[in-house]
Amino acid sequence: MAELHLIAGIAFVVVAWLIPRSVAGTPFRLGPALVLDAAPMAVGAALLILLSGRPVFAGVVMFALGIGFTVADLTMRRTLREPVVFSAVGELPQVFTHPHLYLPFAGPGLVLGGAAGAVAVAAALLLWEPPVATPRPLAAVLAAAAIVAAFRLASRQPWLGRVAALFRRLGPEGEPFADAARLGPMAMQLVHCALARDERSRRRAELAARAAPRPARKGGNGTMPGPVVLVQCESFFDARRLSPELPRDLLPGFDACCDGGTYGRLAVPGWGANTMRTEFAVLTGIPENALGYDRFNPYYALARQPLASQVWRLREAGYRTICLHPFDRRFFRRDLVMPVLGFDEFLGRDTLGGSRTPPYFSDPDLAAAVLRRLDGDGPRVFVFVITMGNHGPWLAPGGDAGGVPQGGELARYLDGLRRSDEMLRRLRDGLAALSPGAVLGLYGDHLPSLPHAFNYFGFDESDSDYVIWSPTQPGAGRRDLPAHRLGAEIVDRVLGGH
Repeated sequence: MAELHLIAGIAFVVVAWLIPRSVAGTPFRLGPALVLDAAPMAVGAALLILLSGRPVFAGVVMFALGIGFTVADLTMRRTLREPVVFSAVGELPQVFTHPHLYLPFAGPGLVLGGAAGAVAVAAALLLWEPPVATPRPLAAVLAAAAIVAAFRLASRQPWLGRVAALFRRLGPEGEPFADAARLGPMAMQLVHCALARDERSRRRAELAARAAPRPARKGGNGTMPGPVVLVQCESFFDARRLSPELPRDLLPGFDACCDGGTYGRLAVPGWGANTMRTEFAVLTGIPENALGYDRFNPYYALARQPLASQVWRLREAGYRTICLHPFDRRFFRRDLVMPVLGFDEFLGRDTLGGSRTPPYFSDPDLAAAVLRRLDGDGPRVFVFVITMGNHGPWLAPGGDAGGVPQGGELARYLDGLRRSDEMLRRLRDGLAALSPGAVLGLYGDHLPSLPHAFNYFGFDESDSDYVIWSPTQPGAGRRDLPAHRLGAEIVDRVLGGH
């Protein structure tokens, strides 16, 4: 009987390991990568058996964890066009604090029902499965502590460098799809995490020394610089690119800013989410290829020490730098990152107001809040705005509409896009009345995650859109940019190219 329990438990663990490998397309090939990929599941099961003496219980727990990982991986591949990456662990607490931003993409019923079912089955096995060996909870705790201590030791130099050197011999490419398929999804997490940590201090030193700020007092047209407002507009892009059937007058405020401004496509480093990637690129001017493995989430660990940024350039030129975000300041740990990037103030929902869940804080109302702040801070102020009003998921009854998959969600997204455009119009009018030297910029952080609707229209682009406008300074017309050039484009204009 004990042997059957052990075989059943091992079978559950093996299946839990093989399912995510199947999703990643990882072939079975003997070697160090195979051992590394199997290690997390094997170690977890061993600790649970030592703790409980119940191999089926341990196998079911690991099976549930494997299925949970697979669901997350499949969801990210479908909605974000990339698999789970190591820095996603930094967002795990947010799944519990802000579930409305995550669970709808995977299906709340599936996630919550699956989790409840797994807990119920595990609890039943813990109560009713007879132990086949003497439970040794103290030994399990000591073994877990030893593993944690070994990980902590391996995460510090000189051991970290040695571990990273071994992992580099596995030949990771740094591309998540390729590395998950070649190494295995679990091995990829370990390898990418170790390599990111190993190179992080060197990259911090390099990035902190980039483009030292050079103060200037006059604008690019010889006038005294005025206020600068840059809006990171949630999921914004010119949706008329989807289909000629969409109304041409969808974005009158955006069109008015483009007329006489600088505008174009913005090459952003994410699709459907991962706002922090575009945000970091725009604010710092640092290209994605300079971030190594930390490019998946620069806020996860890299941006915890002062880095050169366009914000610092404005601040040292005499600008007061303010970030407005009507949401939880701790989301993405912006409360730690924004001061490091050079902001004097970072105001969140606790100051600005708005709801914690949809409809959040409407974009037109946010424009009014920005203009009120400009009235009180004078002309030499930079306001960076992170909107939430059109954040997905755009849940709508009916699903498909007009024969378009996700048509209901698309319609709701377009309604939010019109409100974002109204925000832009109000900011344009307000800044025109406030100062001739004002500069207004708006860009989309990424495209909305509406994969089925996009597929219906045959739309597979990933660039968002941006515009830069000033009451007196003429723009350059259409100019497509990578995200890391946008902030510099604005600051160079304000500081006369310095």
